[in-house]
Amino acid sequence: MTQQKKSESRLVKDQLSQWHELTKELGKGGQGVVYRTSDPEILVKMPLKNHKEITDKAEVKQFQEQIESLYLLPLNNDMHITRPLYLLEERAGYVMQMMQDMQPIGDWLPQKISNLAKKEQSKYKPPVWLNKDVALETAYPLAMYAKNGGTKRRLELLAQATIELLRLHSVGVVFMDVSPDNIYCSMAPEHSEVWMIDADNLRFEVVNAKSGVITPQYGAPEVVKGEDGARVVSDAYSLSLLAFKMLTMSGAFDGQRFVDAQDDEDDWAADDSENEDASLEVQAEQGRLPFIFDAEDDSNRKAANGLPSHLVLTPSLLGFFQKMFGEGRTAPWQRPSLHSLPRLLASAADSSIQCRCGMSYYYQHSNPEQSCPYCNHQYQKLLVVNSYFCTSEGASEMAWTWVSPFIDGQDLRLPRRLSGCFDIDNHNAPMLEINQVEQDWFMYVSAEDIRVDVTDNSGHFRPLISQWLLERQQLEEGVQLYLHAPYSIVIEIKVYKNNAI
Repeated sequence: MTQQKKSESRLVKDQLSQWHELTKELGKGGQGVVYRTSDPEILVKMPLKNHKEITDKAEVKQFQEQIESLYLLPLNNDMHITRPLYLLEERAGYVMQMMQDMQPIGDWLPQKISNLAKKEQSKYKPPVWLNKDVALETAYPLAMYAKNGGTKRRLELLAQATIELLRLHSVGVVFMDVSPDNIYCSMAPEHSEVWMIDADNLRFEVVNAKSGVITPQYGAPEVVKGEDGARVVSDAYSLSLLAFKMLTMSGAFDGQRFVDAQDDEDDWAADDSENEDASLEVQAEQGRLPFIFDAEDDSNRKAANGLPSHLVLTPSLLGFFQKMFGEGRTAPWQRPSLHSLPRLLASAADSSIQCRCGMSYYYQHSNPEQSCPYCNHQYQKLLVVNSYFCTSEGASEMAWTWVSPFIDGQDLRLPRRLSGCFDIDNHNAPMLEINQVEQDWFMYVSAEDIRVDVTDNSGHFRPLISQWLLERQQLEEGVQLYLHAPYSIVIEIKVYKNNAI
Protein backbone atom coordinates (compact mmCIF):
# COMPACT_ATOMS: atom_id res chain seq x y z
CA MET A 1 0.00 0.00 0.00
CA THR A 2 1.09 3.54 -0.66
CA GLN A 3 0.29 6.24 1.83
CA GLN A 4 -1.91 9.13 0.81
CA LYS A 5 -2.36 12.55 2.39
CA LYS A 6 -6.02 13.44 2.08
CA SER A 7 -9.41 11.94 1.34
CA GLU A 8 -12.86 13.44 1.05
CA SER A 9 -14.88 13.01 4.23
CA ARG A 10 -17.84 10.62 3.92
CA LEU A 11 -19.96 8.31 6.03
CA VAL A 12 -20.28 4.50 6.01
CA LYS A 13 -22.44 2.31 8.25
CA ASP A 14 -21.55 -1.05 9.77
CA GLN A 15 -23.82 -4.01 10.52
CA LEU A 16 -24.52 -2.67 14.02
CA SER A 17 -25.91 0.51 12.44
CA GLN A 18 -22.96 2.55 13.68
CA TRP A 19 -21.85 5.35 11.38
CA HIS A 20 -18.16 5.97 10.69
CA GLU A 21 -16.83 9.14 9.14
CA LEU A 22 -13.91 8.46 6.78
CA THR A 23 -11.49 11.33 7.25
CA LYS A 24 -8.17 10.32 5.69
CA GLU A 25 -6.80 7.71 3.33
CA LEU A 26 -4.15 5.91 5.35
CA GLY A 27 -2.92 3.50 2.71
CA LYS A 28 -3.92 2.20 -0.70
CA GLY A 29 -2.87 -0.81 -2.74
CA GLY A 30 -4.16 -2.92 -5.58
CA GLN A 31 -6.39 -4.94 -3.24
CA GLY A 32 -7.85 -2.30 -0.98
CA VAL A 33 -7.77 1.05 0.73
CA VAL A 34 -7.60 1.77 4.48
CA TYR A 35 -9.20 4.91 5.93
CA ARG A 36 -8.79 6.70 9.20
CA THR A 37 -12.06 7.71 10.80
CA SER A 38 -13.20 10.46 13.16
CA ASP A 39 -12.66 7.91 15.96
CA PRO A 40 -8.84 7.69 16.39
CA GLU A 41 -9.12 4.04 17.45
CA ILE A 42 -11.09 2.87 14.40
CA LEU A 43 -10.04 2.17 10.81
CA VAL A 44 -12.16 1.10 7.85
CA LYS A 45 -10.80 -1.23 5.16
CA MET A 46 -12.56 -1.37 1.78
CA PRO A 47 -11.47 -3.81 -0.96
CA LEU A 48 -10.79 -2.70 -4.53
CA LYS A 49 -11.31 -4.35 -7.87
CA ASN A 50 -9.49 -2.84 -10.82
CA HIS A 51 -8.55 0.01 -8.45
CA LYS A 52 -12.23 0.80 -7.77
CA GLU A 53 -14.50 0.01 -4.82
CA ILE A 54 -16.64 -3.10 -5.23
CA THR A 55 -20.28 -2.27 -5.94
CA ASP A 56 -21.65 -5.44 -7.56
CA LYS A 57 -24.05 -7.08 -5.05
CA ALA A 58 -22.83 -10.61 -5.76
CA GLU A 59 -19.20 -9.56 -5.28
CA VAL A 60 -20.09 -7.67 -2.09
CA LYS A 61 -21.74 -10.82 -0.71
CA GLN A 62 -18.74 -12.92 -1.73
CA PHE A 63 -16.39 -10.56 0.10
CA GLN A 64 -18.55 -10.60 3.22
CA GLU A 65 -18.57 -14.40 3.24
CA GLN A 66 -14.80 -14.39 2.82
CA ILE A 67 -14.37 -12.14 5.86
CA GLU A 68 -16.85 -14.16 7.94
CA SER A 69 -14.80 -17.28 7.23
CA LEU A 70 -11.88 -15.70 9.11
CA TYR A 71 -13.77 -16.32 12.37
CA LEU A 72 -13.39 -20.05 11.75
CA LEU A 73 -9.59 -19.87 11.82
CA PRO A 74 -7.88 -21.00 15.06
CA LEU A 75 -6.68 -17.53 16.04
CA ASN A 76 -6.22 -16.66 19.71
CA ASN A 77 -5.68 -13.52 21.77
CA ASP A 78 -1.91 -14.09 21.97
CA MET A 79 -1.66 -13.45 18.24
CA HIS A 80 -1.08 -9.80 17.44
CA ILE A 81 -3.21 -9.52 14.35
CA THR A 82 -6.06 -7.07 13.88
CA ARG A 83 -9.22 -8.91 12.90
CA PRO A 84 -12.40 -7.38 11.47
CA LEU A 85 -14.70 -6.08 14.20
CA TYR A 86 -17.80 -5.57 12.04
CA LEU A 87 -18.66 -5.76 8.37
CA LEU A 88 -20.03 -2.71 6.59
CA GLU A 89 -23.73 -2.78 5.81
CA GLU A 90 -24.62 -3.59 2.19
CA ARG A 91 -21.17 -2.82 0.88
CA ALA A 92 -17.75 -4.47 0.80
CA GLY A 93 -15.58 -3.48 3.72
CA TYR A 94 -15.12 -3.83 7.45
CA VAL A 95 -14.21 -1.96 10.61
CA MET A 96 -11.01 -2.75 12.53
CA GLN A 97 -9.24 -1.32 15.53
CA MET A 98 -6.39 1.15 15.11
CA MET A 99 -3.10 0.40 16.89
CA GLN A 100 -2.27 3.41 19.03
CA ASP A 101 1.29 4.81 19.04
CA MET A 102 2.32 2.48 16.22
CA GLN A 103 3.49 2.99 12.65
CA PRO A 104 4.02 0.73 9.62
CA ILE A 105 7.33 -1.08 9.54
CA GLY A 106 7.82 0.44 6.09
CA ASP A 107 8.81 3.66 7.87
CA TRP A 108 12.10 1.91 8.72
CA LEU A 109 12.87 1.27 5.04
CA PRO A 110 15.24 3.59 3.12
CA GLN A 111 13.73 7.08 2.83
CA LYS A 112 14.16 9.40 -0.15
CA ILE A 113 14.57 13.14 0.24
CA SER A 114 12.61 13.58 -3.00
CA ASN A 115 9.51 12.42 -1.09
CA LEU A 116 9.67 15.56 1.04
CA ALA A 117 8.02 18.82 0.07
CA LYS A 118 10.49 21.30 -1.44
CA LYS A 119 10.18 23.52 1.64
CA GLU A 120 11.14 20.59 3.89
CA GLN A 121 14.01 19.65 1.58
CA SER A 122 15.48 23.13 1.91
CA LYS A 123 15.36 22.89 5.73
CA TYR A 124 17.09 19.52 5.92
CA LYS A 125 20.63 19.50 7.28
CA PRO A 126 22.79 16.34 7.24
CA PRO A 127 24.03 15.06 10.63
CA VAL A 128 27.44 16.31 11.68
CA TRP A 129 28.96 12.83 11.62
CA LEU A 130 28.46 12.54 7.87
CA ASN A 131 31.16 13.77 5.50
CA LYS A 132 30.16 17.09 3.97
CA ASP A 133 30.92 15.72 0.51
CA VAL A 134 28.18 13.07 0.79
CA ALA A 135 25.34 13.89 -1.61
CA LEU A 136 21.97 14.77 -0.08
CA GLU A 137 20.34 11.81 -1.85
CA THR A 138 22.70 9.54 0.14
CA ALA A 139 22.86 11.55 3.35
CA TYR A 140 19.12 11.75 3.92
CA PRO A 141 18.36 8.00 4.08
CA LEU A 142 21.37 7.53 6.39
CA ALA A 143 20.08 10.28 8.66
CA MET A 144 16.63 8.67 8.73
CA TYR A 145 18.22 5.28 9.43
CA ALA A 146 19.88 6.80 12.50
CA LYS A 147 16.79 8.75 13.54
CA ASN A 148 14.77 5.53 13.57
CA GLY A 149 17.16 3.74 15.92
CA GLY A 150 19.85 2.40 13.62
CA THR A 151 20.48 -1.30 13.17
CA LYS A 152 19.75 -2.28 16.79
CA ARG A 153 16.18 -0.96 16.71
CA ARG A 154 15.51 -2.71 13.41
CA LEU A 155 16.83 -6.01 14.74
CA GLU A 156 14.52 -5.81 17.77
CA LEU A 157 11.43 -5.04 15.69
CA LEU A 158 12.20 -7.70 13.08
CA ALA A 159 12.67 -10.34 15.80
CA GLN A 160 9.20 -9.61 17.14
CA ALA A 161 7.66 -9.43 13.65
CA THR A 162 9.06 -12.89 12.92
CA ILE A 163 7.62 -14.22 16.16
CA GLU A 164 4.14 -12.87 15.28
CA LEU A 165 4.31 -14.61 11.90
CA LEU A 166 5.46 -17.84 13.54
CA ARG A 167 2.44 -17.75 15.86
CA LEU A 168 0.19 -17.85 12.80
CA HIS A 169 2.23 -20.63 11.21
CA SER A 170 2.00 -22.68 14.42
CA VAL A 171 -1.73 -23.23 13.79
CA GLY A 172 -1.32 -23.90 10.06
CA VAL A 173 -2.32 -20.40 8.93
CA VAL A 174 -0.36 -18.36 6.37
CA PHE A 175 -0.47 -14.57 6.26
CA MET A 176 0.09 -14.55 2.47
CA ASP A 177 0.74 -10.81 1.95
CA VAL A 178 3.78 -9.92 4.09
CA SER A 179 4.62 -6.33 3.21
CA PRO A 180 5.92 -3.06 4.73
CA ASP A 181 2.38 -1.69 5.10
CA ASN A 182 0.85 -4.76 6.76
CA ILE A 183 3.13 -4.83 9.82
CA TYR A 184 2.87 -2.13 12.50
CA CYS A 185 5.48 -1.47 15.19
CA SER A 186 5.80 0.56 18.39
CA MET A 187 6.91 4.13 17.81
CA ALA A 188 8.48 4.50 21.28
CA PRO A 189 12.05 3.11 21.36
CA GLU A 190 11.51 1.49 24.78
CA HIS A 191 8.85 -0.82 23.30
CA SER A 192 9.11 -3.41 20.53
CA GLU A 193 5.52 -4.50 20.12
CA VAL A 194 4.44 -5.63 16.65
CA TRP A 195 0.96 -6.10 15.16
CA MET A 196 -0.07 -7.41 11.74
CA ILE A 197 -3.01 -5.85 9.92
CA ASP A 198 -5.00 -6.66 6.78
CA ALA A 199 -6.23 -10.11 7.77
CA ASP A 200 -8.31 -10.48 4.59
CA ASN A 201 -6.02 -13.09 3.08
CA LEU A 202 -5.39 -15.37 6.06
CA ARG A 203 -5.71 -18.97 4.94
CA PHE A 204 -4.86 -22.47 6.00
CA GLU A 205 -1.82 -23.66 4.09
CA VAL A 206 -2.94 -25.53 0.96
CA VAL A 207 -0.52 -27.84 -0.83
CA ASN A 208 -1.96 -27.66 -4.34
CA ALA A 209 -2.85 -23.94 -4.50
CA LYS A 210 -1.71 -22.14 -7.66
CA SER A 211 -2.29 -18.53 -6.73
CA GLY A 212 -1.62 -16.14 -3.91
CA VAL A 213 -1.69 -12.48 -2.92
CA ILE A 214 1.57 -10.54 -2.93
CA THR A 215 2.90 -7.01 -2.71
CA PRO A 216 5.34 -6.18 -5.56
CA GLN A 217 8.99 -6.66 -4.53
CA TYR A 218 7.99 -8.85 -1.57
CA GLY A 219 6.57 -11.97 -3.18
CA ALA A 220 8.23 -15.38 -3.31
CA PRO A 221 9.26 -16.39 -6.88
CA GLU A 222 6.94 -19.42 -7.05
CA VAL A 223 3.95 -17.23 -6.13
CA VAL A 224 4.97 -14.43 -8.52
CA LYS A 225 5.16 -16.93 -11.39
CA GLY A 226 1.88 -18.63 -10.42
CA GLU A 227 3.56 -21.99 -9.86
CA ASP A 228 2.39 -22.27 -6.25
CA GLY A 229 0.12 -20.53 -3.79
CA ALA A 230 0.93 -18.93 -0.49
CA ARG A 231 2.76 -21.30 1.83
CA VAL A 232 4.72 -21.08 5.07
CA VAL A 233 7.92 -21.03 3.00
CA SER A 234 6.65 -18.16 0.84
CA ASP A 235 5.74 -16.15 3.96
CA ALA A 236 9.28 -16.77 5.22
CA TYR A 237 10.80 -15.61 1.94
CA SER A 238 8.71 -12.41 1.89
CA LEU A 239 9.61 -11.51 5.47
CA SER A 240 13.29 -12.16 4.73
CA LEU A 241 13.17 -9.76 1.76
CA LEU A 242 11.72 -7.10 4.05
CA ALA A 243 14.22 -7.79 6.84
CA PHE A 244 17.24 -7.67 4.53
CA LYS A 245 16.21 -4.34 3.03
CA MET A 246 15.45 -2.80 6.43
CA LEU A 247 18.87 -3.74 7.78
CA THR A 248 21.10 -3.08 4.77
CA MET A 249 19.17 -0.30 2.97
CA SER A 250 19.50 -2.38 -0.20
CA GLY A 251 17.26 -4.86 -1.96
CA ALA A 252 18.44 -8.47 -1.89
CA PHE A 253 18.94 -8.44 -5.67
CA ASP A 254 19.83 -4.78 -6.32
CA GLY A 255 23.39 -5.64 -7.25
CA GLN A 256 26.00 -4.77 -9.84
CA ARG A 257 23.75 -5.72 -12.75
CA PHE A 258 21.36 -2.92 -11.85
CA VAL A 259 24.23 -0.43 -11.70
CA ASP A 260 25.65 -1.62 -15.02
CA ALA A 261 22.23 -1.37 -16.65
CA GLN A 262 21.81 2.20 -15.40
CA ASP A 263 25.29 3.15 -16.60
CA ASP A 264 24.51 1.76 -20.04
CA GLU A 265 21.09 3.45 -20.00
CA ASP A 266 19.73 0.13 -21.12
CA ASP A 267 18.01 -2.64 -19.17
CA TRP A 268 19.67 -6.02 -18.97
CA ALA A 269 18.03 -9.19 -20.14
CA ALA A 270 19.23 -12.76 -20.43
CA ASP A 271 20.14 -14.12 -23.84
CA ASP A 272 17.64 -16.96 -24.05
CA SER A 273 14.25 -16.26 -25.61
CA GLU A 274 12.35 -17.24 -22.48
CA ASN A 275 13.81 -14.27 -20.62
CA GLU A 276 13.84 -11.85 -23.56
CA ASP A 277 12.57 -8.36 -22.74
CA ALA A 278 12.22 -9.19 -19.04
CA SER A 279 13.27 -6.24 -16.93
CA LEU A 280 15.73 -6.65 -14.08
CA GLU A 281 12.93 -5.99 -11.60
CA VAL A 282 10.81 -8.79 -13.07
CA GLN A 283 13.77 -11.17 -13.14
CA ALA A 284 14.51 -10.41 -9.49
CA GLU A 285 10.91 -11.07 -8.45
CA GLN A 286 10.87 -14.33 -10.41
CA GLY A 287 14.05 -15.55 -8.75
CA ARG A 288 16.26 -15.32 -11.85
CA LEU A 289 18.90 -12.99 -10.41
CA PRO A 290 21.57 -14.11 -7.92
CA PHE A 291 21.55 -12.72 -4.39
CA ILE A 292 23.99 -9.81 -4.00
CA PHE A 293 25.90 -11.90 -1.42
CA ASP A 294 25.41 -15.24 -3.15
CA ALA A 295 28.00 -17.73 -1.91
CA GLU A 296 28.35 -19.41 -5.32
CA ASP A 297 27.59 -16.74 -7.94
CA ASP A 298 29.05 -13.22 -7.77
CA SER A 299 27.69 -12.04 -11.14
CA ASN A 300 25.21 -9.78 -9.31
CA ARG A 301 27.48 -8.91 -6.39
CA LYS A 302 26.70 -6.00 -4.11
CA ALA A 303 27.27 -2.59 -5.64
CA ALA A 304 28.14 0.67 -3.87
CA ASN A 305 24.66 1.06 -2.42
CA GLY A 306 23.26 0.50 1.04
CA LEU A 307 25.35 -0.13 4.15
CA PRO A 308 28.37 -2.49 4.30
CA SER A 309 27.23 -5.93 5.39
CA HIS A 310 29.78 -6.27 8.20
CA LEU A 311 28.28 -3.20 9.90
CA VAL A 312 24.69 -4.43 9.92
CA LEU A 313 24.74 -8.24 9.62
CA THR A 314 26.34 -10.77 11.92
CA PRO A 315 27.94 -13.81 10.21
CA SER A 316 24.96 -15.91 11.33
CA LEU A 317 22.43 -13.50 9.82
CA LEU A 318 24.39 -13.27 6.58
CA GLY A 319 24.45 -17.08 6.41
CA PHE A 320 20.67 -17.20 6.92
CA PHE A 321 20.08 -14.76 4.04
CA GLN A 322 22.56 -16.58 1.80
CA LYS A 323 20.65 -19.81 2.27
CA MET A 324 17.24 -18.14 1.89
CA PHE A 325 18.13 -16.24 -1.30
CA GLY A 326 20.69 -18.71 -2.60
CA GLU A 327 19.50 -22.32 -2.54
CA GLY A 328 16.06 -21.26 -1.33
CA ARG A 329 15.49 -18.78 -4.14
CA THR A 330 14.60 -21.49 -6.65
CA ALA A 331 14.05 -24.41 -4.26
CA PRO A 332 11.53 -23.44 -1.56
CA TRP A 333 12.06 -26.69 0.37
CA GLN A 334 15.70 -25.69 0.95
CA ARG A 335 14.87 -22.37 2.63
CA PRO A 336 15.99 -22.12 6.27
CA SER A 337 13.27 -22.47 8.88
CA LEU A 338 11.82 -19.20 10.08
CA HIS A 339 12.05 -20.60 13.63
CA SER A 340 15.78 -19.82 13.74
CA LEU A 341 15.42 -16.18 12.71
CA PRO A 342 14.09 -14.56 15.94
CA ARG A 343 17.02 -15.96 17.90
CA LEU A 344 19.54 -14.75 15.30
CA LEU A 345 18.01 -11.27 15.24
CA ALA A 346 17.76 -10.97 19.03
CA SER A 347 21.32 -12.20 19.47
CA ALA A 348 22.54 -9.57 17.00
CA ALA A 349 20.53 -6.86 18.79
CA ASP A 350 21.98 -7.81 22.18
CA SER A 351 25.51 -7.67 20.75
CA SER A 352 24.85 -4.15 19.42
CA ILE A 353 25.92 -0.95 21.11
CA GLN A 354 23.52 1.96 20.62
CA CYS A 355 25.50 5.12 19.90
CA ARG A 356 24.43 8.66 20.76
CA CYS A 357 24.49 9.50 17.02
CA GLY A 358 21.53 7.17 16.51
CA MET A 359 23.42 4.40 14.74
CA SER A 360 24.60 1.19 16.39
CA TYR A 361 27.54 -1.14 15.97
CA TYR A 362 28.51 -4.67 16.95
CA TYR A 363 30.61 -5.42 20.01
CA GLN A 364 33.92 -7.06 19.07
CA HIS A 365 35.24 -9.01 22.08
CA SER A 366 38.77 -9.18 20.67
CA ASN A 367 39.03 -5.44 20.05
CA PRO A 368 40.52 -3.36 22.94
CA GLU A 369 38.60 -0.27 21.80
CA GLN A 370 34.92 -0.20 20.87
CA SER A 371 34.06 2.91 18.87
CA CYS A 372 31.20 3.86 16.58
CA PRO A 373 32.27 3.42 12.93
CA TYR A 374 29.94 6.24 11.91
CA CYS A 375 30.87 9.06 14.33
CA ASN A 376 33.92 7.56 16.16
CA HIS A 377 32.33 8.12 19.59
CA GLN A 378 33.50 5.84 22.40
CA TYR A 379 31.69 5.10 25.65
CA GLN A 380 34.06 5.17 28.61
CA LYS A 381 32.71 1.92 30.05
CA LEU A 382 30.67 -1.03 28.82
CA LEU A 383 28.80 -3.68 30.78
CA VAL A 384 29.41 -7.03 29.09
CA VAL A 385 27.35 -10.07 30.10
CA ASN A 386 28.29 -13.52 28.81
CA SER A 387 26.39 -16.70 29.63
CA TYR A 388 27.76 -20.23 29.20
CA PHE A 389 26.19 -23.67 29.26
CA CYS A 390 27.63 -25.51 32.25
CA THR A 391 28.60 -29.19 32.28
CA SER A 392 30.23 -31.41 34.88
CA GLU A 393 33.56 -30.21 33.50
CA GLY A 394 32.65 -26.54 33.97
CA ALA A 395 31.46 -23.70 31.73
CA SER A 396 31.84 -24.57 28.06
CA GLU A 397 29.74 -23.45 25.10
CA MET A 398 28.76 -19.78 24.86
CA ALA A 399 24.99 -19.35 25.27
CA TRP A 400 24.50 -15.58 24.86
CA THR A 401 26.18 -12.16 24.92
CA TRP A 402 24.53 -8.93 26.05
CA VAL A 403 26.27 -5.54 25.93
CA SER A 404 25.30 -2.05 27.08
CA PRO A 405 27.03 1.25 27.79
CA PHE A 406 27.63 1.51 31.55
CA ILE A 407 26.43 4.97 32.53
CA ASP A 408 25.78 6.34 36.02
CA GLY A 409 22.11 6.58 36.84
CA GLN A 410 21.00 4.18 34.10
CA ASP A 411 19.20 1.04 35.28
CA LEU A 412 19.85 -2.17 33.36
CA ARG A 413 17.48 -5.06 32.65
CA LEU A 414 18.98 -8.35 31.51
CA PRO A 415 16.54 -10.44 29.40
CA ARG A 416 15.53 -14.06 29.97
CA ARG A 417 17.25 -15.19 26.78
CA LEU A 418 20.55 -14.99 28.72
CA SER A 419 19.35 -18.16 30.48
CA GLY A 420 20.11 -20.21 27.36
CA CYS A 421 16.41 -20.79 26.60
CA PHE A 422 14.84 -18.72 23.82
CA ASP A 423 11.11 -18.75 24.54
CA ILE A 424 9.25 -16.67 21.94
CA ASP A 425 6.66 -15.66 24.54
CA ASN A 426 9.06 -14.53 27.27
CA HIS A 427 12.52 -14.11 25.74
CA ASN A 428 12.46 -10.33 26.21
CA ALA A 429 11.07 -10.31 29.76
CA PRO A 430 13.52 -9.07 32.42
CA MET A 431 15.36 -11.85 34.28
CA LEU A 432 17.87 -9.78 36.27
CA GLU A 433 17.87 -6.07 37.04
CA ILE A 434 20.79 -3.88 38.08
CA ASN A 435 19.76 -0.56 39.59
CA GLN A 436 21.76 2.32 41.01
CA VAL A 437 20.78 4.05 44.25
CA GLU A 438 23.08 7.00 44.89
CA GLN A 439 26.57 5.46 44.68
CA ASP A 440 25.50 1.86 45.25
CA TRP A 441 24.45 -0.77 42.70
CA PHE A 442 21.90 -3.45 43.51
CA MET A 443 21.04 -6.63 41.63
CA TYR A 444 17.87 -8.64 42.05
CA VAL A 445 16.06 -11.44 40.22
CA SER A 446 12.87 -10.22 38.55
CA ALA A 447 11.90 -13.66 37.19
CA GLU A 448 10.17 -15.61 39.96
CA ASP A 449 10.62 -19.02 38.32
CA ILE A 450 14.42 -18.81 37.99
CA ARG A 451 16.78 -19.68 40.86
CA VAL A 452 20.02 -17.73 40.85
CA ASP A 453 23.14 -18.31 42.96
CA VAL A 454 25.82 -15.65 43.42
CA THR A 455 29.46 -15.91 44.46
CA ASP A 456 30.31 -14.77 47.98
CA ASN A 457 33.62 -13.30 49.15
CA SER A 458 35.19 -16.74 49.37
CA GLY A 459 34.20 -17.62 45.82
CA HIS A 460 31.41 -20.04 46.75
CA PHE A 461 27.89 -19.88 45.30
CA ARG A 462 24.96 -19.01 47.56
CA PRO A 463 21.28 -18.36 46.68
CA LEU A 464 20.44 -14.79 45.73
CA ILE A 465 17.62 -13.74 48.04
CA SER A 466 16.04 -10.31 47.85
CA GLN A 467 18.76 -8.10 46.40
CA TRP A 468 22.54 -8.09 46.22
CA LEU A 469 24.63 -5.01 46.95
CA LEU A 470 27.36 -4.65 44.35
CA GLU A 471 30.31 -2.37 44.72
CA ARG A 472 31.71 -0.76 41.61
CA GLN A 473 34.96 -2.62 42.21
CA GLN A 474 33.10 -5.91 42.11
CA LEU A 475 31.55 -5.06 38.77
CA GLU A 476 34.91 -4.01 37.35
CA GLU A 477 36.54 -7.21 38.58
CA GLY A 478 33.58 -9.27 37.37
CA VAL A 479 30.92 -11.31 39.16
CA GLN A 480 29.61 -14.77 38.42
CA LEU A 481 26.08 -16.13 38.74
CA TYR A 482 24.77 -19.66 38.45
CA LEU A 483 21.30 -20.38 37.03
CA HIS A 484 19.70 -23.71 37.87
CA ALA A 485 16.89 -23.74 35.30
CA PRO A 486 15.89 -24.31 32.59
CA TYR A 487 19.58 -25.12 31.92
CA SER A 488 22.70 -25.05 34.07
CA ILE A 489 24.12 -21.68 33.10
CA VAL A 490 27.06 -19.63 34.34
CA ILE A 491 26.70 -15.88 33.77
CA GLU A 492 29.68 -13.52 33.91
CA ILE A 493 28.95 -9.82 34.42
CA LYS A 494 31.77 -7.34 34.11
CA VAL A 495 32.29 -3.62 33.50
CA TYR A 496 35.17 -2.88 31.13
CA LYS A 497 36.97 0.33 30.46
CA ASN A 498 36.81 0.91 26.75
CA ASN A 499 40.57 0.78 26.23
CA ALA A 500 40.88 -2.52 28.08
CA ILE A 501 38.09 -4.69 26.64
